[in-house]
Amino acid sequence: MKSATDFVTAFNNFNWTTFRTSFTDDATIFYPFWDQASRIEGRQERDTVWLTIFPEFVDTKNTRKLHINPKDLKIQLYGQTAIVTFHLGDGVNRLSRRTLVMIKEEDQWKIAHLHASSLSKNNN
Repeated sequence: MKSATDFVTAFNNFNWTTFRTSFTDDATIFYPFWDQASRIEGRQERDTVWLTIFPEFVDTKNTRKLHINPKDLKIQLYGQTAIVTFHLGDGVNRLSRRTLVMIKEEDQWKIAHLHASSLSKNNN
């Protein structure tokens, strides 16, 4: 729970160092955006896309904050693997779903895969 919470807090505050170290070196991501429709693999490719989507990560004077507020958080433990799922959004007109597959790596839980998808009532 702490590692998932630390990840969300770092994301909300655009804390690049903590955010970046939340992932394993070989982590994969499926983003919910058409422009990033393919699987993103590895640290270099992942960092490039994150910094393109959220340039705020490198702008240390930026005061913008996200308001990621996970709802219906569930953690399933399977030995050294955890599946963390939650929803974002109002659940009325728009709903985003997130799945983090986390592994225990040297006594720290790290994200090995992030899957992000979004739905809207009008399919927009």
